[in-house]
Amino acid sequence: MNKCLVIFVEGDTEIEFYKQIVTNARKLHPSGKFDTHIEYKNIKGIGGFKNNALRKFTKEIKPNYENDCEYTIVLCSDTDVFELSSKPPINWSEIKKELKANGAAKIIHIQAKRSIEDWFLYDIEGILKFLKLSKKTKVSGKNGYDKLQRLYKQANKVYYKGAKSNALIGHLDIEKITDAVKDQLNPLYRALGVKLDKA
Repeated sequence: MNKCLVIFVEGDTEIEFYKQIVTNARKLHPSGKFDTHIEYKNIKGIGGFKNNALRKFTKEIKPNYENDCEYTIVLCSDTDVFELSSKPPINWSEIKKELKANGAAKIIHIQAKRSIEDWFLYDIEGILKFLKLSKKTKVSGKNGYDKLQRLYKQANKVYYKGAKSNALIGHLDIEKITDAVKDQLNPLYRALGVKLDKA
């Protein structure tokens, strides 16, 4: 039985980022490779978990593997939408139940505290270097997304959430970020057979 890991994310930026995370995990894997097929699916925004994840899983992923796969599904989301809303836009247990009913063996939920941009900011040196801004540049803003937008603006660029991130991801120190958010990323690494050192 093959193992399949399906990573659902909210946008193109996240796909690029999680590909780097997986590449980093591969380096840490005892055998240097995975015995797992990995698929990345962009569900275009938080609402996509409710509307697109199940459809993509049943129509785009499963037909490729017939019944010869044990599926682990990774739902990657930001928490900021939920922190600010009294009525969360998504019922995660419903989504997980539907995915399991349709053949998912295991479901992992990775939640970037506040937003994925907050994770990027753990490598502020890499961001400043990429934007060719001085190391002394002051970072301000009400949240990670706001801070990143302001930094881009100082560099006369525009940061689009979820869009292909203008090559930023390739300039980030993924190990540094992983280290900072290992508590949030651990379940994904475990699913890939990699142990992150306990902090």
